Amino acid sequence: MVKSRICTLVVTLAALLAAGPLLAGESEQRVLYGRALEDRELGWACYSRHYDAAHLRTHPDQNVRDIAMLAYRPDWQGADASILNFEARFRKGGEPVQFSGECPSVDGGVLACGIECDGGEFSVKTAAGGAILVDLPAEPGLCDAADGPGFGPDDKRFRLDRVDIGDCRGLIWDDEIRPRLLKSAGR
Repeated sequence: MVKSRICTLVVTLAALLAAGPLLAGESEQRVLYGRALEDRELGWACYSRHYDAAHLRTHPDQNVRDIAMLAYRPDWQGADASILNFEARFRKGGEPVQFSGECPSVDGGVLACGIECDGGEFSVKTAAGGAILVDLPAEPGLCDAADGPGFGPDDKRFRLDRVDIGDCRGLIWDDEIRPRLLKSAGR
């Protein structure tokens, strides 16, 4: 009897481990917001990074000068995934690049994310001090691909610090949710 239960437990655990990445849900929220959200709670987090001239001189293959990411989980019924909106500005100027994605699964604390319009993949994980690391293995494909400076060979990993919603105001593209999101952020 005991041996049978142990065998059942071992088989069940092996099946769970073999299943691979899990749906994001609460794990996604802990990475992006630092905590689990309540049901139908409007969650948000803004992250950004500015690379100064000294940093860019030591990284000649990096073209990104500024990058910001707004993560938010809508508060409507059935919203179980967060939306991540990005904007990157380049050292050579030109129009900023904007793209959006979602992170449908998590594996070992790393969010596996996809860029809309089949624009590729990226991952997000926590870093020290409330920051996150965003890994872009390839330049994002954009829905409205425009000519411009684009991402450089050294634009693969970004450490973004959590900042005030004001730094991400331009990344709230949904007119319906904008007032509620700003109110939730105390703006």
